[in-house]
Amino acid sequence: MGTESTAVSVVVPAYQEEASIVPALTRLLGVLDHAGREFEVVVVCDGCTDRTAELARGIGRPEVRVVEYQPNQGKGHALQTGFAAGTHPLVAFLDGDMDLNPVVLPGYLDRIEAGEADMVVGSKVHPESQVAYPLTRRVASRAFRLATRLVIGLNLGDTQTGIKAMRRDAVAEALAHCSSRGFAFDLELLARLVDHDVRVVEAPVVLEYEFTSTMGPGAALEALRDLVVVARRRHVLGQHHHRDVA
Repeated sequence: MGTESTAVSVVVPAYQEEASIVPALTRLLGVLDHAGREFEVVVVCDGCTDRTAELARGIGRPEVRVVEYQPNQGKGHALQTGFAAGTHPLVAFLDGDMDLNPVVLPGYLDRIEAGEADMVVGSKVHPESQVAYPLTRRVASRAFRLATRLVIGLNLGDTQTGIKAMRRDAVAEALAHCSSRGFAFDLELLARLVDHDVRVVEAPVVLEYEFTSTMGPGAALEALRDLVVVARRRHVLGQHHHRDVA
């Protein structure tokens, strides 16, 4: 689409990613340099106590900005902070580890710009996805997807994959009102968007599992707790909405 393509702010939430942030950003910048659109990368160091911020700044690219704060506030807070710090009409979220290949991102942005969707979310269960990660993680992800469908009624195959693209004006209000700070942020945001008829579509991902994820047993329990909290909050909001309509 050339130089007329809409500019994008790519938000990269990061926590203790000194081992992977440089190769991750290098790969991301390589993809964005060839995508034919203006961009900025906002790295949000969410309470990092290692060299993540220093190494990100050390890349020396003017398109890369680093936002940091203490203490750790959770992925949801980091994404909200990065979204607010960005300046462009399109926004993308990409986890700060090495697991998700950003090569798919330009395609997501093209679909939004073509008017096919307001938000494109990466899905590990999309038939065109290239996914290689352990059976235990695969089973856990499948169980969480099932719980999401049963408890929330959200009919998306995958809500938690850390690569998404969106139109800023379509999601800004819903995102600002999300109160989840941890893993449930993605889930709450998608539920809010779907409830407000924002067009959300799923797209394939390329996942190269490098064992950098923080999803252990404790995190899995936290995710399920968050799921219940989001469901209750959504139920309450739905009741208020019906009363307002009545």
